[in-house]
Amino acid sequence: MPCRHSHRPAGSPRARIRSGRQTARGQTNQTWTTTSTKQLTVYGGAKCLDATGTAAGAKVATWDCNGGTNQQWNLNSNGTITSVQSGLCLDVTGASTTSGALVELWDCNGGSNQQWRLG
Repeated sequence: MPCRHSHRPAGSPRARIRSGRQTARGQTNQTWTTTSTKQLTVYGGAKCLDATGTAAGAKVATWDCNGGTNQQWNLNSNGTITSVQSGLCLDVTGASTTSGALVELWDCNGGSNQQWRLG
């Protein structure tokens, strides 16, 4: 199962989310927390997982938390994470198994590239 981590250049408010298959080591850019308002936060709660659009193929990134529905996520019992705003699944682009592959929103299809584990 992939691990999500954020690549954020110094001074950048937004960072693209990449998978970290088999390289998750609990670093601050890999430690995600859920909130009571359905946000997924990273960097100790300083940034939220943010969908940049609502169509299949929209990228996800870290961004300042603002409470928008594009920053709200459902953690589903089948291991998928879906956007409250669009209903689409978090998806490792192209079903890549390479560490560092980009993550996007895509139609839910049950693939292993849409399975996530928190905690």
